[in-house]
Amino acid sequence: MDFRVYHYGARGVFDGTRPVYGQTSGLGWPMHYRYPPLFLLLFVPFTWLPLGQSAGLWVVLKVAVLVLLLREIAERGDFKGRTPNSFLIPLLFITPYLIEEFRYGNAQFFIVALTAFGLLWARERPMFAAGSLALAISIKVWPLFFVPYLAVRREWKVVGYTMALVLLLAILPSVYFGFSGNLNLLAQWFAQESHTQLGESEIWFPNQSLRGVMMRYLTVIDYSQVPDSNYAQVNLASLNPEAVRRAWMVLAGTAYAAFLLMAYRRRNGDGWLDHALAFCLLAILEPFTQKYALAVLLWPAAAAASSSTVPLLLRLSSR
Repeated sequence: MDFRVYHYGARGVFDGTRPVYGQTSGLGWPMHYRYPPLFLLLFVPFTWLPLGQSAGLWVVLKVAVLVLLLREIAERGDFKGRTPNSFLIPLLFITPYLIEEFRYGNAQFFIVALTAFGLLWARERPMFAAGSLALAISIKVWPLFFVPYLAVRREWKVVGYTMALVLLLAILPSVYFGFSGNLNLLAQWFAQESHTQLGESEIWFPNQSLRGVMMRYLTVIDYSQVPDSNYAQVNLASLNPEAVRRAWMVLAGTAYAAFLLMAYRRRNGDGWLDHALAFCLLAILEPFTQKYALAVLLWPAAAAASSSTVPLLLRLSSR
């Protein structure tokens, strides 16, 4: 479904039949286009192929990136002496989310991989790490979550290069849209996404983030705006959505600050498990976490396989 939004939306923009943003962009609301202008330019080669072939190429690229990422993780993680059983639980845990993400055709997995490569290369290849992280931020905003984290770990080169490259990539679509046109599109995108992500009203489907759970159980959400939706009302209270939103922001900010403090105290370590915790917190603290977005748990799954936790649980269960 999501790949169709990219494909039809981008074709519509470049042949002049659809706007970049708004309720008639993409496939039309609620499947409208929600990415910065840069993603349209990156997606152009996929518009040269019919939808089916283009979607197939998209999946093949994801599989190739997954193999490269797992190889890079395997070379750096502590997997020596691990038995095949050590990988069983993490594999069973993460595979359904990867399949769900591949099935939707979202860009999420590519962003996860770019972010992971940025963390893997941060100390050895800061320029490559910054380029990878900057590209991820320029397509989806959530990798910004890792910039303060890298700052408290004193990865100054990566942080500095990343932010400079983010600005450069934001300006790059001016080559096609013109400087003022690109600024106008960025303003439209920012207004659209800030309203969706941080607004008082909840999005049109349940989600797995802390905000989603709080809103679903503490407020009344009108799901009738989506035709044929069958989402049940399960709220235990009917609080003011604005009050719940503010409570979420306080809780999320406090948890993130505590995480940054912990990361600062552990800044001289390799960061392997800290990176895993960061990805877990991201899924909890970001405004909206759909099931396919839980592909971010790939790194935590790999960290579990490389730690002593899983083998210990397997030994205990065998008794």
